[in-house]
Amino acid sequence: MNYDLLYQWKNELASNVRCLNTWQVENVGLFGYGVMMAGSCQQQSVARQVSCGEQVESTARRWRRFLDNKSFPLETFFGEWTEYVVASLAGSEITLLVDETKIADHVAVMVVGVAWEGRCLPLAWRGYQANNAADYPAEGQVGMIKKLLEQVKVGIPAHIERVLVLADRGIGTSPDLCRVVDQLGWNYLFRVTCQSKIVTETGEYTIAQQVRPGQIWQASGRVFKQRGRIPAHARAVWSDGYDQPWALVTNDPDLTGYEYARRNWQEQGFRDLKSGGWHWGDTHIRLPDHMERLLVILVIAYVWTIAWGSQAVAAHRAQPLQRRPDDTLRRSWSLFREGLRYFVEFILRYAARLHLLFIPDHRFT
Repeated sequence: MNYDLLYQWKNELASNVRCLNTWQVENVGLFGYGVMMAGSCQQQSVARQVSCGEQVESTARRWRRFLDNKSFPLETFFGEWTEYVVASLAGSEITLLVDETKIADHVAVMVVGVAWEGRCLPLAWRGYQANNAADYPAEGQVGMIKKLLEQVKVGIPAHIERVLVLADRGIGTSPDLCRVVDQLGWNYLFRVTCQSKIVTETGEYTIAQQVRPGQIWQASGRVFKQRGRIPAHARAVWSDGYDQPWALVTNDPDLTGYEYARRNWQEQGFRDLKSGGWHWGDTHIRLPDHMERLLVILVIAYVWTIAWGSQAVAAHRAQPLQRRPDDTLRRSWSLFREGLRYFVEFILRYAARLHLLFIPDHRFT
């Protein structure tokens, strides 16, 4: 184990996520380090990586005590974690992604994260029993997302001038959620069902039916005719290669609709956390509150790995770009994979000074 690196890691967390007490910093830092070393969130695998002078089972018990610690200040953590991450990003605008994922059909997690360089950096989340209407959060989907967005807003630095929220049709076909985002002073771009309509001065239009492959369409009027008639702008986008168009609604007239492509970055982030990285999908945890605290460890390790991937690119230590048949460029490896290699080959080896830094990939400009 690289003790100098671990010491830096814990100090960085203690300085920037101030709601954590000494015991919590020790465990979050230790187990986050272990997850990156093990490439897994299985307690025995992590414990074997970080059992410093104690039996592996003793370290595993520490892991279980952390997950069972109901006094962990999760809601305060979300605000401070958001401030830490967003302050490390360049620019005055951010895009928030909202989506749900399920773990082995036992626990579902609603996640709000910030889009960056093809990935989603989780900022706040809520766990609950999957496929069980009786145990669904009492405030409902919109109420749950509203609370997560409010927790994130607390931590958004003052220099951020514009926030855009993206959601897929299972979440975004909701006038109530549109109102929530509007009241927060943010913009939304939500995909809605193919049956969704907009009522304009010239008539009523089913948004998705206004385009053919390769076309775009836009109109302004009122959406959700039966549930509020919200003033909004509609966008229909059918990009080449897609089976169906995007039917979108927004409160920002300047959006084209193509911005919605960033929503897929959250799917890529879920893949990294699951099969591509920490094997979150293989966890045996079944209690939603335990899952929420497990995510604290996994997310911190994940976000740092993405940051290291961006630093690897800036240091010319990343794989070269590949050229597609249409002459556009793509990464050979994701920033997550680049970050894992950079962690092993440079960070661990040289115990470089740790600082959460996201460097945009200028190779595409």
